[in-house]
Order: sequence, then structure tokens, then C-alpha cells
Amino acid sequence: MSSAEQIGVAGTAAEAEAEALACLAAPPSAGARRRVLWFQNTPDHYFVNMLDALNAQGEGEYFGIFLCPPPKESVLTKLPQRSPYLFLGTGELISSGPWMDRPLRADAEEIIENAKFDMAIVGGYDYPFKRWVITYCRRAKIPVAMFADSNIHGEFDGTARSFCKRLAKRIMLRPVIKQLDYILPANSAGVEYWKYYGCPANKLRVCTYYSDVPAATVPSAAERQQLLAKCGIAAEVSAGKNLIFTAARLAPEKALHLMIEAFTKLGLADKNWLWVVAGTGPLKEQLQRQAGKLNGRAIFFVGVQPHDVVKSLAGQADLFVLPSTYEPHGIVVPEAMGAGTPIIASDACGAALDYVEPGRTGWLFKNGDVADLARVLTIATYNPAGLVVMRPACRAKYEAWYGEYSPLVVVPKLVNRR
Repeated sequence: MSSAEQIGVAGTAAEAEAEALACLAAPPSAGARRRVLWFQNTPDHYFVNMLDALNAQGEGEYFGIFLCPPPKESVLTKLPQRSPYLFLGTGELISSGPWMDRPLRADAEEIIENAKFDMAIVGGYDYPFKRWVITYCRRAKIPVAMFADSNIHGEFDGTARSFCKRLAKRIMLRPVIKQLDYILPANSAGVEYWKYYGCPANKLRVCTYYSDVPAATVPSAAERQQLLAKCGIAAEVSAGKNLIFTAARLAPEKALHLMIEAFTKLGLADKNWLWVVAGTGPLKEQLQRQAGKLNGRAIFFVGVQPHDVVKSLAGQADLFVLPSTYEPHGIVVPEAMGAGTPIIASDACGAALDYVEPGRTGWLFKNGDVADLARVLTIATYNPAGLVVMRPACRAKYEAWYGEYSPLVVVPKLVNRR
């Protein structure tokens, strides 16, 4: 399959690339619409759907620049609407200490220098090319912003290593901050992160991740059973049970071992609760062993599931739990809350700190503290009917926060500043 076919563009890969390059080199389309180049490592559901939604508003022309080769399988094939994209990557990802890099086409810088655009947004500062884009825009007097999901709560763990890392960042980030017109943290903890590293408050604009949750979910036992059946959980197992759902990578920072310990200690399997975890990762076998006899009976690791299944399960669940010890944002939190589902999350989760009002839309527990997790889990699971009562407040909180800080609201205001 050609790269053009992979991204849903008619013709050959060369034709698709030529069309993208011609579009970049030409002035923006008729009218006063301003063109924005948004630099992203790879395409994912959230970014691609956000770009389409921004273009659908008609207030600007948004062009995605991916620093990876055209993927063999891409979410871009599933879109009802196509935004313009260009892939600059030519090779595999390279990790070098704190930095990431990837081989790019030889004329990558020339393409950007010849492009006609009014603003650039870079997703982080991890690639050298992104830092080059920031410098180029400053030199060319083109406004440039950086979208970042960094979280102040990941900076302090009491170790000498984190202390040294903070000192290095204070030196390294100073010139980056100086060159940027705006920094767009995904949450309030991100604002504190950038303030800590010296960013003036007038450069900071909270701009959260794109999320498409048009309405609260009305939980249905039949629909829940159908969704769980798609994940390999038989109806006779899930029938009549209350559902806790988690969508997370099975990795150390997600701290799923804490939830297994708390779930087991509280005997929730004998109290009519199931816990379903969607995702995969290096700790899968270890977590399954820890779950012991509950694995496949009350605790289910169902692997990677389609995005629509994950969103639907988040809405159909009685409770969504994210016990991460490090979580810069946690897009699954607003997606679950937008569907009306109460949240339990650690106080290291960036999104949860903004969305969770204890006892009203969910509960926070002390990062890494299994006893505190068990405490809030006890409160949440004691009366499942109480979780239903919380659903309208969850949806209202989502609408209030996302309504103010959605990229569909924040970004056009910056782009159209004169």
C-alpha cells in the first residue's frame, strides 16, 4: 500500500507529497484565514481529530507536519474529513539520553523555510528539529507556540537525580522559553511546571487535549455486556456486576499493582465488582501473576482495544480508576468524566487535578499510597447508586473545563490575534 493510500489521498505517494508541498509553498486559501503549521511526532486519534475539527471551524488553515515516515497503518485512513499533512521522517526513532531524534528528509529545513505560514505550534521540545523550528520562527518573526503536557508533580521525587535534572532543565529551557511567544500547557499542573522553570505568566495559556464526548452516557446493562463481550468477557461473567474500568499502558508509571492490591484487600470481587483494564505493556505477565486467582474471574486484562470501544467502556463503567505515579495529563480522565463517569486518580495525574472535585466528581488519593487508594475505593464502591447520582456533576465539570480550555477555543484566539 502506498503512503498516499495510507493517508486517504487519491493517487500515488509522490502525488500526495507533491500536493502537500505545493500547498505549503502557496499562500493560504482565499480570505483572511491564517495558516498554522502544527508539528507532531506521529499521528494519533486525538491530534488528527483535533486538526480536522479546527479546520472545520473555518477560522484558520491548519497543516499537520509529522516527524515520522508515513505509517503502514494510520488513523488517518478512518477520518471523514482530511486535513493537509506532510511526513518528514525517513527512519526509526533514536533515543539519546534525554533527547529523541529521528532521521528526516534532507530538505526538511528548506521545506519549512519556503513554506507560507502565519504561525507554528510545536508539540514539545524533544526533537532537535522542533527546536530548530522555534529558532527559525523567531528569526523570521513568525509567532510560535509550544504545546506541552509537562506536569510539575513529576519533577520532585526526593532523589539526587531529580534535583540534578531540575538544575539542568533550568539552564536548558531558558533559551527555549525566551524564543516562544506562547506555551500551551495541557492543565494547571503544567502551568506550575513552566512557571517553575522561568516562563512568564503572560506567555502561558492552558490548552488541553482535544476530546470529543458530545454527551453523557446513560449506562445500559445490555450495552455494557456487549462491549465486554467484544473484549472476550462472557455475558454470564459480567451479568449483574458493577464495573471499574481503566485504560492504561501496562507499565511501571501507571502503578496498576496498587489497584490490584487494593482491589484484592477490599474483597471487591466478592462484592459484585469487576475491574477491566484495556492496554498492553511490559508488565502484563507480572500484573496477571499478581492478580492470581482473580485474573480472568474479577480482574481482566483485555489488551489493546479499538478507540471507540475504550471510549464506550469509559462511559458505561460505574467508576474509572487511574492510579498512575506519573501522568503528565491523562486524556482518559476527561473522556470518562465527559461521559459522566466518576474518577479515582492519584494526585500526580494532571487532568484529574483539574477535573476531580472530591466527593462530587470523584476522588484523589495520595500518589503511590495503596492505603489511601483503598480508602477512596471503599468510599466509591460502598454504594454504587451514589456513583449514578454523581454522573450529572461529572458531565457538568467536563463541559465547564473543556468549554474554556479546549484547543478549538484557545488556539483560534491565538492564531487570529493581530
